[in-house]
Amino acid sequence: MMNMREAAVKAWIGIWYVVYVVLRVLLRLLIGKRRRNWVLNLLGIYRDREFSAKYSGFLRYEPRVYRVIKNVLSKKNSRSFVDLGAFIGLHTIYAYRILRRKKDFTIIAVEPNPHNYQILLEATRNIAGIRLVGEAIFIKDNEKVEFYLGSRGPNGLSMSSKIIPSGYHVSGWFLTSEVIKVRSVRLDTLIRRSGLDKVNLVKMDIEGAKYQVLTDPSLDLTRIDNLVVEVHYRYGSRESWEIMRALARHGFKIVPLYPDPNSNSFYLLACRSEIPW
Repeated sequence: MMNMREAAVKAWIGIWYVVYVVLRVLLRLLIGKRRRNWVLNLLGIYRDREFSAKYSGFLRYEPRVYRVIKNVLSKKNSRSFVDLGAFIGLHTIYAYRILRRKKDFTIIAVEPNPHNYQILLEATRNIAGIRLVGEAIFIKDNEKVEFYLGSRGPNGLSMSSKIIPSGYHVSGWFLTSEVIKVRSVRLDTLIRRSGLDKVNLVKMDIEGAKYQVLTDPSLDLTRIDNLVVEVHYRYGSRESWEIMRALARHGFKIVPLYPDPNSNSFYLLACRSEIPW
């Protein structure tokens, strides 16, 4: 027998899905597919919101990622979180709210976009236990690399800046013509210099660079227990399989999180022991 809360959630998911589909169709007819994707991105409208209502009870960006963060960091022995592509600290602050109850913890937030970094700095200025890094994760250390700035939304924030633009970002109009230089650092170097023997969870949203980083044969992931990655390639594509095979060679169990075969991106969970889902 369905209780009132379950009925309400089911009704909300249905209503949201109908509104979402109607809006996508109307925008596609009026302005075309590429401009539609750009508008939906600016407005912050994502299909994940229906999933969020089911598992969180309210609207939340990237609900799959939040669920993994909660399940991993709530464990008794969890003490560390690395946020790659921290943006303005949404996942960083959420992780802090879980880990602050513990005696010792470390959170590292990496955000190479200078504008986003300043907002992240203000958001975490008075929080002990969070270290900020203004470098870009890539396959080499201490190099000045070209960094493509993403389109800004109405709030002035850019969610899609990147070192290597993927087809997903180019076709979706997520980029501007502005390119800056940022300093790079390898993921394994970042972890070593942080002094962490073990990282309980790495969240990776480094846009177009994740393929090069994760398939790098010299990458050392032995200190990482869990990763949750937003992959900006269609599930089943050559690039997505190469990323999954590379992580499997590092000893991870590979768990695609409800991939949509019609989408150009999906979330991927890699874990060494119990699946935190």
